Amino acid sequence: MLSPARRGTLNDYLAADEIVAVPPLSEADWNAIRRQAGWKLTRRFCTLRNLLVHGHRFTRDAFAFAWGGIYRTLFVSAIVTTSYRNEGHVRSGDRITGTGDFFVGTFALPRSGADVREIVRLVNLRHHVAGVVTAEADDRVRVIDAYEAEFAYVATAFVESIRRGLDVCGVPPGSSTGRELAWPMCVVLYQVAGLAGLTRMPRDLVAHERFRDAFDRHLREHPPSLRVRRMAQEIARRIAPVTASNAEEPVARHLARHLDHETREYLFPGGTIPADLEVKRIEWTRRRARERGIAGIERRSRDRRAIWQRPDVVALDQAYREAVLVNGSAELDDRLIGAILLHAIDAGGAARSLERRSIDLAAGDVLIRQGDRLGEMYVVLSATAPLVVLQTTEAAPEPRQVATLAAPTVLGEIGMWRGQPAVATVLSREPNRLEVIVIDQARFEALKREPGFRAATAAEVQRRLAVNSALVGTLLEDTAAQTGDPRLASIAQLFRFLTGDSHVSLDAVIDLPAEATPAECVEALRRQVDDAITSGLPADLERYLGHIVTTIG
Repeated sequence: MLSPARRGTLNDYLAADEIVAVPPLSEADWNAIRRQAGWKLTRRFCTLRNLLVHGHRFTRDAFAFAWGGIYRTLFVSAIVTTSYRNEGHVRSGDRITGTGDFFVGTFALPRSGADVREIVRLVNLRHHVAGVVTAEADDRVRVIDAYEAEFAYVATAFVESIRRGLDVCGVPPGSSTGRELAWPMCVVLYQVAGLAGLTRMPRDLVAHERFRDAFDRHLREHPPSLRVRRMAQEIARRIAPVTASNAEEPVARHLARHLDHETREYLFPGGTIPADLEVKRIEWTRRRARERGIAGIERRSRDRRAIWQRPDVVALDQAYREAVLVNGSAELDDRLIGAILLHAIDAGGAARSLERRSIDLAAGDVLIRQGDRLGEMYVVLSATAPLVVLQTTEAAPEPRQVATLAAPTVLGEIGMWRGQPAVATVLSREPNRLEVIVIDQARFEALKREPGFRAATAAEVQRRLAVNSALVGTLLEDTAAQTGDPRLASIAQLFRFLTGDSHVSLDAVIDLPAEATPAECVEALRRQVDDAITSGLPADLERYLGHIVTTIG
């Protein structure tokens, strides 16, 4: 975790007068800057080597150096753990392609065009579901303070990796030409990061370099734990065939040329590159042969826009926007609905549409009854009257009203996840007509494998229990310190990681291989909690863990 003195903002690395707002640029100004920067970069990467290797596609070398920036960000523990937790072992190629579409598309295509708007909308939805940005009512997002410096460092790493490529092509970073080229790149890349929620940036090239040096120094003084480094290496192995294919070079040559030595040694110690990566690169090249370049970005964007027009997706999108407007950053229904919307988009056009249903309730009619097993969950799109949540307990056997719900909201996801009877009754006290999206058991099985839905559901459980991960983590850590029990320290770190804290170091985790998948982390947490409960825990800690752990796994 960040210490209380570190908030994760640019102020941790720069003086206040070295930080400025990401400037609003007109379409004309943006086009002028990106075209000028693009032309100058193209000219400098037109070398004899690149003409021999790539022919007329020599700009592949520039893009490949830019990809080196993504590998550099794998030094950042929060980026690694967020990527690993929210990606898992599925669709890594598609996700890295999406990252490429974002950076290349926003640079090469008109910013106000339909393709860029769609790409940015999807990226921002993904980040909001992951919990690293807050959504705002005007379709924009804003990075959470604890991630501001790390968001900025992504742009920084891109800039510096391209500058290293210019150096290799005969333009040293410290030369007048190198510095002349560097600042337009900063403007472009911090602007691109601004589309994903970054609102501030270094004031000028000197401040950019000071931020780079301070952040790199912080990374070296606080290196990732072994477990996080193994996660980073796993991510690197997954994306290397894709970026090498885009660079039109064998994996070994791509990594040797386009990653700096420190990054290469961190991710591929001793220069050891698994042989199967080259096989995967060839497979990926064949698979993506017709999807490269701007035409591929435009086609993928066009295909997704068609999915956005599907009636169930339109309804979910409208509910998501309304939830953001009503809830802001205080509630989690917006993230849950966003996760379901993201699942529908990621599933593609071949997936069946989600069922939409009208439900009429008379006064006193029950939608969900406490003690019943649920066979479906609902996204309530609209309701003509509020819904009431009642609950009975051993201590209070008479039904007690615990909440009033208005649309849009999500109902039944916790009961479906746990596979246990509903813990509360949901009814209407007056005649009510509900419009809902229904997610049956079969579709829920696919949905619950989505890491974003897992993270959003875990966060929602914390809210409903009126407890957040910081409180539970503090209870765990205090108990671990008092008892000296390493198992509780391990549970504390696993809990923080799986419920969304990307700054946790994972250096106290026990009984788990360093290369464990997120699913294996969940199983380890459940196993260790069971053992701890058997041994005895304080009542409040046992109660919170007993509810939350069954939900995230």
